[in-house]
Amino acid sequence: MAAEGPAARSDSEVIEHVTVLPMTAAGPVLRDRTVVVRDGRIEKIAPSAGFHGAGGAPRIDGRGKYLMPALADMHVHMENDDILAKMMGGHVPPGLLNTADLTLPYVANGVLQVFNLSASPAGKAQRDDIESGKVLGPHIALAVMVDGDPPIQGPLATVAATPVEGRRIVDQILDGGYDALKTYSNLTFDTFSAMVDEARARHLKVLGHIPLRGKDRTAELFQPGYGMVAHAEEFAYQTPQVSVDAIPRFTDLAKARGVWLITTVSLNQRIVDQTESVDALKGRPEMRYVNPLTYQTWTTRNSYAASKDKLGRRQAVVNFNAKLVPAFQAAGVPMVVGTDSLVSGMVPGFALHDELEALAKLGLPSKAILADATRVPAQYLGVASDRGTLEAGKRADLLLLDADPLKDVANTRRIAAVIVGGKVYPRAELDGMMEALALRYAAMPKQMATLGVKLGGHFAPEDDDN
Repeated sequence: MAAEGPAARSDSEVIEHVTVLPMTAAGPVLRDRTVVVRDGRIEKIAPSAGFHGAGGAPRIDGRGKYLMPALADMHVHMENDDILAKMMGGHVPPGLLNTADLTLPYVANGVLQVFNLSASPAGKAQRDDIESGKVLGPHIALAVMVDGDPPIQGPLATVAATPVEGRRIVDQILDGGYDALKTYSNLTFDTFSAMVDEARARHLKVLGHIPLRGKDRTAELFQPGYGMVAHAEEFAYQTPQVSVDAIPRFTDLAKARGVWLITTVSLNQRIVDQTESVDALKGRPEMRYVNPLTYQTWTTRNSYAASKDKLGRRQAVVNFNAKLVPAFQAAGVPMVVGTDSLVSGMVPGFALHDELEALAKLGLPSKAILADATRVPAQYLGVASDRGTLEAGKRADLLLLDADPLKDVANTRRIAAVIVGGKVYPRAELDGMMEALALRYAAMPKQMATLGVKLGGHFAPEDDDN
């Protein structure tokens, strides 16, 4: 049975004597507040002293706790039968995996908004099941991956070999009900330019990889309509050799052209770790919550571990990111937090907390990091009127913490409860749901053998110097 949690929950909740972190641009920390949630929305935030409202609604004691908006991961690849079969070069029987199991780790980690950057019809179905209330999971924004010919991620990408094809694909993305276009590394300059131009005219967001790696044509590629780079490492690959000396130029360019950045810095360190030894993954406790198909690929057909000759360049990218991201933050270049979950070692939900801590280690202020994982993603996605900050009238997608994340972003792991559309999931309940998930996954290899599941090849790394 899928881990969806109890169906019957109160339509209203009162969280008393809690410290509120609104995450608004100028809003201060609000201490000793009572927050009323009704019908999935934040109805009121009021001083606790003298508060008498909300009738007989269930009450949560928030003393010593911190209430903030739920987190967003702005670079993921959502698992489903279709994408896993394509990634792994094999056959995954329909129904072997289910959305509720695949999205539970996000919910349990307080990640209630994700941006799927390899969207497909199966991904649209997952989004719709969640929004209809059929499945417990995060809100999902969808971007279609478009690459040149030949595509690096062949099964996952739509191919645009000419400018005419590129413009037609923009129309298909819009007609298909997707939210954005993701550019990939093998696009030609003319095709990339045609897509960006068409998307701008049609008001479709464009983000992704910067094509023409090593050619240093970044200034030409940062055209009106190209809005966000999918990784910090993309800048490292623009020059023939990784060069920290180019960072001031890239910083000025991104600032001047209004181009945003998705961070994904923890990914590159995880790649270095796997290049040195795949055993770096096996000891991580969150691996219990990775489905066996993905775990098998990560550990037995790991393409990073199979290419140790690239270790030096991969470490150079880690060092580059450590200087680029603080430079962007200091210059005021808008950034959002992302992980590239589903690339080897990046476990959904858990990886977001790894990324927050990695950014803190680079010296970014906690308040800025948390904004880049809450308010700023909502602004980019155009949903800021609905969520991303803790204000009256907003959707009650919230995170109740046992410690102050403004003092240490690692405290985002200290989750007392996750509130999903006004429904409260206490820590103990989430732990029980996750344990049940781990047991289901532990039993799956036998089921896979019975069904004759066979996989070949490996998931070629999305983010590397291919």
